[in-house]
Amino acid sequence: MKKCLAFVLGGGGARGAMQVGALRALLEAGLKPDLLVGTSIGAINATGLAVWGVDQAGLEKLEHAYQLMEDSKLMDPRLLQFAWNAVSKRQDNRSHRSAREILIAAGIAPEFRFGQIQNVRLATVAADLDAGVPSIYGLDPEHSVLEGVMASFTIPPWFAPIEKEGQYIIDGGALSNLPIEPAIRLGATEIIALDLHDPDSYADLSKTTGPLLPKLASAITQRQRDLEMELAAAHGVSVRYVSLRSTPAVPLWDFKSHQELFKIGYETMKNEMLRWPQKSQPAQAFLRLFRKKQPSWLSA
Repeated sequence: MKKCLAFVLGGGGARGAMQVGALRALLEAGLKPDLLVGTSIGAINATGLAVWGVDQAGLEKLEHAYQLMEDSKLMDPRLLQFAWNAVSKRQDNRSHRSAREILIAAGIAPEFRFGQIQNVRLATVAADLDAGVPSIYGLDPEHSVLEGVMASFTIPPWFAPIEKEGQYIIDGGALSNLPIEPAIRLGATEIIALDLHDPDSYADLSKTTGPLLPKLASAITQRQRDLEMELAAAHGVSVRYVSLRSTPAVPLWDFKSHQELFKIGYETMKNEMLRWPQKSQPAQAFLRLFRKKQPSWLSA
């Protein structure tokens, strides 16, 4: 079987900045993916890297995208107001328009197709609630990249579900927040999985809704992850699992801490690689490739 290294990027809203830092550490260690698979904010990160380049220049553009997301106030924290709009079907499309405008301005035009991406394969994962399965964009090279990333990032209550051709599509985190199973379907033989799930990040939501819904959401997400890890083991696919967390935990909608989260993700990934088995440990490569010119957020 042909070897295929996949970077699997989970969902977690603004906490996705930690994945960007972790990706910098992985690339500096000389690790480059054959396949990028992302859910939700992980889909944005995977798409940015695939489109702008699996290199430091691509990462710099991705870092800049987080500043744009902060400036645009992409996800308004006033949950009750937005949730009420969703329930009453008075959808607020501001977040959808903002996300779409940011992606198009960054060069991801509506007509850009998955088949046009060079040097790496990309897949984004949404949730098809009618079929009850993850919906993988990128299986068809004629799929629109913009449509794929927007579908994966339709987080209720900020984004209205997508209703198309008998499908009811929402954020991929509903069915596969850490999309290991989709990566296996796409031929991954080795996976580095960057998980953003943090039960502590639901604290602010608990103040609004009470503890039941946050605990339920967290339990479902953890169960999904465990089952997908077991599936990988059953298929003989090696998974290097990395949990990316900050203290205090950052809510989904809070992009203002992205600079600090870049640094946390970078340091977490660097420390994680040092614990990997010697025969596959990229630590020495990491030390050799450590950049003399560091990003501003790393030296802050």
